[in-house]
Amino acid sequence: MSLVPERQHFIKFVRERGLRLTSERLALFDEIFAQHGHVDAEELLRAMQSHGLKTSRATVYRNLDLLVECGLVRKHRLGGNRHLYEHVHVGQRHDHLICRECSRVVEFVSPVIEAMQTEICRAHGFETSSHSLQILGLCVDCAATEVPETVQ
Repeated sequence: MSLVPERQHFIKFVRERGLRLTSERLALFDEIFAQHGHVDAEELLRAMQSHGLKTSRATVYRNLDLLVECGLVRKHRLGGNRHLYEHVHVGQRHDHLICRECSRVVEFVSPVIEAMQTEICRAHGFETSSHSLQILGLCVDCAATEVPETVQ
């Protein structure tokens, strides 16, 4: 998949805000779009440093916020207490199943859920800009190992 539209959108976004288009900003853009799935800021920092880039933790967090504001990255609090990030391609939407035991995240797309959300918004005169659906539970592996509580 070509990243030209997303990259151009980011460059335009940065310039419209009067910010410098730094090599660190572009490197973070490239790194998060190279990732598959959900990553935290520390994982992104380590990945960039492993490529020989001298990037600070503050720079990663500051520019992740910029990418979120730009609409090219989503910031999620999936399960635990840490925030995870994922890149977004224009027109791409999905929801999440999150295992409360192992923190596994499964992405899914449901046209039925999308249609229901659209209908609910329409019924309430609500104009949606985004949505986040997270279903918490146990994945099949963790459910198989869970010890049932005994009734006394």
